[in-house]
Amino acid sequence: MHSGGRGFKSRPVHHIKINSVFEKEPISKPFPFKQNTGFQQPVLVPVDVDWEGFREWLRRDHAERNVGDLTRNARKYYEVLLDPSRASELVSLPKDSRRLAMASLANLSKFLGIYDYWRQIVKNNGLKWEGRSTLEVVVDILNTKIGETKTWLKEALRELPKEYGTVLLFTALTGLRPREATASSKLISELTEKGRLEEYLNRELLMLEHFRFKEIFLRKCKNAYISFITPELLDLVIACQPKVEYEGIDSALGRRELPVRVKELRKLYATLLRDYLPQEMIDLIQGRVSQSVFLRFYYKPFLLDIREKVLKAITPLQKELMPLIKLA
Repeated sequence: MHSGGRGFKSRPVHHIKINSVFEKEPISKPFPFKQNTGFQQPVLVPVDVDWEGFREWLRRDHAERNVGDLTRNARKYYEVLLDPSRASELVSLPKDSRRLAMASLANLSKFLGIYDYWRQIVKNNGLKWEGRSTLEVVVDILNTKIGETKTWLKEALRELPKEYGTVLLFTALTGLRPREATASSKLISELTEKGRLEEYLNRELLMLEHFRFKEIFLRKCKNAYISFITPELLDLVIACQPKVEYEGIDSALGRRELPVRVKELRKLYATLLRDYLPQEMIDLIQGRVSQSVFLRFYYKPFLLDIREKVLKAITPLQKELMPLIKLA
Protein backbone atom coordinates (compact mmCIF):
# COMPACT_ATOMS: atom_id res chain seq x y z
CA MET A 1 0.00 0.00 0.00
CA HIS A 2 1.26 3.46 -0.73
CA SER A 3 -0.20 6.96 -0.61
CA GLY A 4 1.43 8.42 -3.70
CA GLY A 5 -0.35 9.00 -7.00
CA ARG A 6 1.94 7.08 -9.38
CA GLY A 7 0.42 4.23 -11.35
CA PHE A 8 -3.16 5.44 -10.85
CA LYS A 9 -4.19 6.30 -14.39
CA SER A 10 -7.83 5.37 -14.88
CA ARG A 11 -9.44 8.70 -13.89
CA PRO A 12 -9.15 11.30 -11.08
CA VAL A 13 -10.12 9.81 -7.75
CA HIS A 14 -12.33 12.76 -6.85
CA HIS A 15 -14.84 11.68 -9.51
CA ILE A 16 -15.74 8.60 -7.47
CA LYS A 17 -19.33 8.81 -6.26
CA ILE A 18 -20.05 8.03 -2.62
CA ASN A 19 -23.59 8.86 -1.52
CA SER A 20 -22.92 9.02 2.21
CA VAL A 21 -20.96 7.47 5.01
CA PHE A 22 -23.29 4.51 5.20
CA GLU A 23 -24.09 3.59 1.62
CA LYS A 24 -22.08 3.41 -1.56
CA GLU A 25 -22.95 3.44 -5.22
CA PRO A 26 -21.65 0.54 -7.33
CA ILE A 27 -18.54 1.45 -9.30
CA SER A 28 -18.26 0.23 -12.86
CA LYS A 29 -14.47 0.44 -13.16
CA PRO A 30 -11.91 -1.09 -10.79
CA PHE A 31 -10.16 1.27 -8.35
CA PRO A 32 -7.63 0.58 -5.61
CA PHE A 33 -9.75 1.08 -2.48
CA LYS A 34 -9.45 0.01 1.09
CA GLN A 35 -12.72 -1.07 2.71
CA ASN A 36 -13.15 0.50 6.12
CA THR A 37 -15.11 -1.62 8.56
CA GLY A 38 -15.68 0.74 11.47
CA PHE A 39 -19.13 1.91 10.31
CA GLN A 40 -22.59 0.45 9.72
CA GLN A 41 -21.85 -0.14 6.05
CA PRO A 42 -18.45 -0.39 4.33
CA VAL A 43 -16.95 2.93 3.27
CA LEU A 44 -14.71 2.92 0.22
CA VAL A 45 -11.61 5.04 0.74
CA PRO A 46 -9.15 5.44 -2.17
CA VAL A 47 -5.71 4.02 -1.45
CA ASP A 48 -4.11 6.09 -4.22
CA VAL A 49 -4.71 9.84 -4.31
CA ASP A 50 -4.14 12.25 -7.16
CA TRP A 51 -2.07 14.62 -5.03
CA GLU A 52 -1.40 17.07 -7.83
CA GLY A 53 -5.12 17.20 -8.51
CA PHE A 54 -5.67 17.85 -4.80
CA ARG A 55 -3.23 20.78 -4.91
CA GLU A 56 -5.08 22.28 -7.87
CA TRP A 57 -8.39 21.81 -6.06
CA LEU A 58 -7.02 23.62 -3.00
CA ARG A 59 -5.88 26.57 -5.09
CA ARG A 60 -9.50 27.44 -5.82
CA ASP A 61 -10.14 28.61 -2.26
CA HIS A 62 -6.75 28.87 -0.55
CA ALA A 63 -3.76 31.15 -0.85
CA GLU A 64 -0.74 29.48 -2.44
CA ARG A 65 1.22 29.75 0.80
CA ASN A 66 -1.37 27.51 2.52
CA VAL A 67 -1.67 24.94 -0.26
CA GLY A 68 1.71 23.40 0.55
CA ASP A 69 0.96 23.10 4.29
CA LEU A 70 -2.42 21.51 3.66
CA THR A 71 -1.03 19.06 1.12
CA ARG A 72 1.92 18.02 3.29
CA ASN A 73 -0.29 17.40 6.31
CA ALA A 74 -2.92 15.58 4.26
CA ARG A 75 -0.24 13.19 3.00
CA LYS A 76 1.26 12.82 6.47
CA TYR A 77 -2.03 11.90 8.16
CA TYR A 78 -3.88 10.27 5.27
CA GLU A 79 -3.67 6.87 6.98
CA VAL A 80 -6.29 8.14 9.46
CA LEU A 81 -8.88 7.92 6.66
CA LEU A 82 -7.76 4.39 5.82
CA ASP A 83 -7.71 3.30 9.45
CA PRO A 84 -9.84 5.52 11.78
CA SER A 85 -8.35 3.84 14.85
CA ARG A 86 -5.26 5.94 14.13
CA ALA A 87 -7.20 9.13 14.87
CA SER A 88 -5.68 8.90 18.34
CA GLU A 89 -2.50 10.22 16.70
CA LEU A 90 -4.32 13.51 16.08
CA VAL A 91 -5.67 13.71 19.63
CA SER A 92 -2.13 13.64 21.03
CA LEU A 93 -0.85 16.45 18.78
CA PRO A 94 -0.28 19.99 20.11
CA LYS A 95 -3.32 22.20 19.52
CA ASP A 96 -1.92 24.16 16.56
CA SER A 97 -0.59 21.02 14.86
CA ARG A 98 -3.88 19.19 15.43
CA ARG A 99 -5.86 22.08 13.95
CA LEU A 100 -3.72 22.05 10.79
CA ALA A 101 -3.89 18.25 10.49
CA MET A 102 -7.68 18.27 10.85
CA ALA A 103 -8.07 21.09 8.32
CA SER A 104 -5.91 19.15 5.88
CA LEU A 105 -7.92 15.95 6.25
CA ALA A 106 -11.21 17.83 6.05
CA ASN A 107 -10.17 19.35 2.72
CA LEU A 108 -8.89 16.02 1.44
CA SER A 109 -12.11 14.22 2.39
CA LYS A 110 -14.13 16.87 0.52
CA PHE A 111 -11.89 16.40 -2.51
CA LEU A 112 -12.43 12.63 -2.38
CA GLY A 113 -16.17 12.91 -1.78
CA ILE A 114 -16.10 11.28 1.67
CA TYR A 115 -16.55 14.32 3.93
CA ASP A 116 -19.41 12.75 5.92
CA TYR A 117 -17.11 9.84 6.66
CA TRP A 118 -14.44 12.25 7.99
CA ARG A 119 -17.03 14.03 10.15
CA GLN A 120 -17.96 10.68 11.66
CA ILE A 121 -14.30 9.99 12.49
CA VAL A 122 -14.10 13.39 14.18
CA LYS A 123 -17.24 12.70 16.21
CA ASN A 124 -16.30 9.15 17.18
CA ASN A 125 -12.86 10.18 18.44
CA GLY A 126 -13.83 13.37 20.21
CA LEU A 127 -11.64 15.56 18.03
CA LYS A 128 -12.10 19.29 18.64
CA TRP A 129 -11.52 22.31 16.42
CA GLU A 130 -9.80 24.54 18.98
CA GLY A 131 -8.69 28.06 18.18
CA ARG A 132 -6.34 30.09 20.31
CA SER A 133 -8.07 31.61 23.31
CA THR A 134 -7.66 35.27 24.28
CA LEU A 135 -5.69 34.11 27.32
CA GLU A 136 -3.26 32.16 25.12
CA VAL A 137 -2.78 35.21 22.91
CA VAL A 138 -2.04 37.41 25.93
CA VAL A 139 0.38 34.87 27.42
CA ASP A 140 2.15 34.60 24.07
CA ILE A 141 2.52 38.38 23.96
CA LEU A 142 3.86 38.47 27.53
CA ASN A 143 6.39 35.73 26.76
CA THR A 144 7.80 37.66 23.82
CA LYS A 145 10.87 39.69 24.76
CA ILE A 146 9.75 42.99 23.31
CA GLY A 147 13.04 44.75 24.05
CA GLU A 148 14.89 42.19 21.93
CA THR A 149 12.33 42.58 19.15
CA LYS A 150 12.84 46.36 19.08
CA THR A 151 16.61 45.97 19.02
CA TRP A 152 16.35 43.55 16.10
CA LEU A 153 13.96 45.86 14.23
CA LYS A 154 16.30 48.84 14.60
CA GLU A 155 19.19 46.85 13.20
CA ALA A 156 17.07 45.58 10.33
CA LEU A 157 15.90 49.09 9.42
CA ARG A 158 19.51 50.29 9.31
CA GLU A 159 20.64 47.41 7.10
CA LEU A 160 17.77 46.76 4.69
CA PRO A 161 17.01 48.68 1.48
CA LYS A 162 14.35 51.34 1.85
CA GLU A 163 11.45 49.34 0.36
CA TYR A 164 12.04 46.43 2.75
CA GLY A 165 12.56 48.71 5.74
CA THR A 166 9.38 50.58 4.91
CA VAL A 167 7.35 47.36 4.93
CA LEU A 168 8.91 46.25 8.24
CA LEU A 169 8.04 49.59 9.81
CA PHE A 170 4.54 49.39 8.32
CA THR A 171 4.16 45.90 9.84
CA ALA A 172 5.25 47.11 13.27
CA LEU A 173 2.95 50.16 13.25
CA THR A 174 -0.19 48.46 11.91
CA GLY A 175 0.02 45.12 13.73
CA LEU A 176 -0.82 43.20 10.57
CA ARG A 177 0.45 39.69 9.97
CA PRO A 178 3.58 39.73 7.76
CA ARG A 179 1.86 38.68 4.53
CA GLU A 180 -1.06 41.00 5.23
CA ALA A 181 1.38 43.87 5.67
CA THR A 182 3.15 43.20 2.37
CA ALA A 183 -0.23 42.90 0.63
CA SER A 184 -1.51 46.11 2.23
CA SER A 185 1.55 48.23 1.42
CA LYS A 186 1.49 46.90 -2.13
CA LEU A 187 -2.21 47.72 -2.44
CA ILE A 188 -1.61 51.27 -1.21
CA SER A 189 1.10 51.68 -3.85
CA GLU A 190 -1.00 50.29 -6.69
CA LEU A 191 -4.14 52.26 -5.83
CA THR A 192 -2.13 55.47 -5.41
CA GLU A 193 -0.72 55.02 -8.92
CA LYS A 194 -4.26 54.65 -10.26
CA GLY A 195 -5.63 57.60 -8.26
CA ARG A 196 -8.00 55.29 -6.37
CA LEU A 197 -6.55 55.20 -2.86
CA GLU A 198 -9.87 56.38 -1.39
CA GLU A 199 -11.29 52.95 -2.22
CA TYR A 200 -9.04 51.62 0.55
CA LEU A 201 -8.21 54.55 2.81
CA ASN A 202 -10.79 56.33 4.96
CA ARG A 203 -9.00 59.66 5.21
CA GLU A 204 -11.31 61.07 7.86
CA LEU A 205 -10.47 58.22 10.21
CA LEU A 206 -6.94 57.61 8.90
CA MET A 207 -8.04 54.00 8.59
CA LEU A 208 -7.24 51.33 6.02
CA GLU A 209 -10.43 49.39 5.31
CA HIS A 210 -9.11 45.93 4.55
CA PHE A 211 -12.59 44.44 4.61
CA ARG A 212 -13.35 46.10 1.27
CA PHE A 213 -10.83 43.73 -0.33
CA LYS A 214 -12.13 40.49 1.10
CA GLU A 215 -10.34 38.28 -1.42
CA ILE A 216 -7.05 39.50 0.08
CA PHE A 217 -7.79 40.07 3.75
CA LEU A 218 -10.82 38.00 4.75
CA ARG A 219 -10.10 34.29 4.96
CA LYS A 220 -11.62 31.28 6.62
CA CYS A 221 -9.46 31.43 9.73
CA LYS A 222 -7.47 34.67 9.71
CA ASN A 223 -8.93 38.09 8.99
CA ALA A 224 -7.83 41.70 8.86
CA TYR A 225 -10.65 44.25 8.96
CA ILE A 226 -9.09 47.65 9.63
CA SER A 227 -5.79 49.31 10.49
CA PHE A 228 -5.16 52.84 11.69
CA ILE A 229 -2.23 54.60 10.09
CA THR A 230 -0.38 57.82 10.90
CA PRO A 231 -0.04 60.52 8.20
CA GLU A 232 3.74 60.14 8.33
CA LEU A 233 3.63 56.39 7.76
CA LEU A 234 1.15 56.81 4.93
CA ASP A 235 3.39 59.41 3.27
CA LEU A 236 6.39 57.10 3.59
CA VAL A 237 4.58 54.18 1.94
CA ILE A 238 3.26 56.40 -0.87
CA ALA A 239 6.71 57.88 -1.48
CA CYS A 240 8.50 54.53 -1.42
CA GLN A 241 5.74 52.50 -3.12
CA PRO A 242 7.02 49.12 -1.91
CA LYS A 243 5.80 46.14 -3.92
CA VAL A 244 7.69 43.36 -2.20
CA GLU A 245 6.68 39.90 -1.05
CA TYR A 246 7.31 38.43 2.38
CA GLU A 247 9.78 35.95 0.89
CA GLY A 248 11.82 38.89 -0.40
CA ILE A 249 12.11 40.35 3.10
CA ASP A 250 13.04 36.92 4.44
CA SER A 251 15.80 36.57 1.84
CA ALA A 252 17.08 40.12 2.39
CA LEU A 253 17.42 39.49 6.11
CA GLY A 254 19.18 36.19 5.45
CA ARG A 255 21.71 37.76 3.09
CA ARG A 256 22.65 40.19 5.86
CA GLU A 257 22.84 37.36 8.41
CA LEU A 258 19.99 38.84 10.41
CA PRO A 259 17.44 36.55 12.09
CA VAL A 260 13.89 36.52 10.75
CA ARG A 261 11.70 37.87 13.54
CA VAL A 262 9.03 39.60 11.47
CA LYS A 263 6.18 37.72 13.15
CA GLU A 264 7.16 39.23 16.50
CA LEU A 265 6.23 42.70 15.24
CA ARG A 266 2.54 41.87 15.61
CA LYS A 267 3.14 41.09 19.27
CA LEU A 268 5.16 44.29 19.68
CA TYR A 269 2.19 46.26 18.34
CA ALA A 270 -0.26 44.50 20.66
CA THR A 271 2.01 45.25 23.62
CA LEU A 272 2.02 48.95 22.79
CA LEU A 273 -1.77 49.00 22.62
CA ARG A 274 -2.26 47.24 25.97
CA ASP A 275 -1.59 50.49 27.86
CA TYR A 276 -4.44 52.21 26.01
CA LEU A 277 -7.03 49.60 25.01
CA PRO A 278 -8.63 46.51 26.57
CA GLN A 279 -7.70 43.15 25.07
CA GLU A 280 -11.11 42.83 23.40
CA MET A 281 -10.45 45.96 21.32
CA ILE A 282 -6.94 44.78 20.42
CA ASP A 283 -8.48 41.51 19.22
CA LEU A 284 -10.90 43.53 17.08
CA ILE A 285 -8.13 45.61 15.50
CA GLN A 286 -5.96 42.55 14.88
CA GLY A 287 -8.78 40.55 13.31
CA ARG A 288 -9.22 37.96 16.03
CA VAL A 289 -13.01 38.32 16.10
CA SER A 290 -15.75 37.10 13.81
CA GLN A 291 -17.17 39.28 11.05
CA SER A 292 -20.44 39.65 12.94
CA VAL A 293 -18.63 40.97 16.02
CA PHE A 294 -16.63 43.41 13.88
CA LEU A 295 -19.78 44.79 12.27
CA ARG A 296 -21.33 45.53 15.66
CA PHE A 297 -18.45 47.89 16.44
CA TYR A 298 -18.21 49.53 13.03
CA TYR A 299 -19.65 52.95 13.72
CA LYS A 300 -17.92 56.32 13.52
CA PRO A 301 -17.91 57.64 17.14
CA PHE A 302 -16.43 54.40 18.42
CA LEU A 303 -13.81 54.24 15.67
CA LEU A 304 -12.76 57.86 16.26
CA ASP A 305 -12.10 57.06 19.91
CA ILE A 306 -10.18 53.91 19.06
CA ARG A 307 -8.13 55.76 16.42
CA GLU A 308 -6.99 58.40 18.90
CA LYS A 309 -5.84 55.77 21.37
CA VAL A 310 -4.07 53.68 18.72
CA LEU A 311 -2.18 56.67 17.28
CA LYS A 312 -1.19 57.78 20.77
CA ALA A 313 0.17 54.28 21.45
CA ILE A 314 2.25 53.91 18.28
CA THR A 315 3.54 57.46 17.74
CA PRO A 316 6.51 57.20 20.16
CA LEU A 317 7.74 54.05 18.42
CA GLN A 318 7.29 55.70 15.03
CA LYS A 319 9.41 58.68 16.09
CA GLU A 320 12.09 56.29 17.32
CA LEU A 321 12.20 54.13 14.20
CA MET A 322 11.38 56.26 11.18
CA PRO A 323 14.74 58.09 11.10
CA LEU A 324 16.44 54.71 10.72
CA ILE A 325 14.90 54.01 7.31
CA LYS A 326 17.52 54.23 4.58
CA LEU A 327 16.96 57.23 2.37
CA ALA A 328 18.40 55.56 -0.73
